[in-house]
Amino acid sequence: MAVNKDRLSTVNSTPPNAHIEVVTENGFTIARVSELGLSSDDSASESRFIVSRSTGGVRSIIVEFSEVVIALVEEQCPNLSRSSSFWLNCGERHLTEYLWKNDYCPPDGLLKIDSLSTDELLMAARWD
Repeated sequence: MAVNKDRLSTVNSTPPNAHIEVVTENGFTIARVSELGLSSDDSASESRFIVSRSTGGVRSIIVEFSEVVIALVEEQCPNLSRSSSFWLNCGERHLTEYLWKNDYCPPDGLLKIDSLSTDELLMAARWD
């Protein structure tokens, strides 16, 4: 996985360095919609990403956490809000892993997260 800060142009006048992209080893580039200056309120319910492929094509992808996962995190981490950046970061990692393992975007542009690893739960507990 590599980071490319300059590749995508933004829709508004935000400088090109204002966002970070994740680049997978198999040629996908992931950008956070909220960092592109497009309207998006990232939360546990929904985080939006733009995924492009070096071979062509751009897709809008939504990552959602199931209510079971959200409830588990809220139970173990009562101070972590549904609007915490934890959800965006964790969703981005899941999307990156999905693209790497499957080599295609999630069907219908939706990736639903139904479980978290022990490491992700520990990370949530330490998240500020």
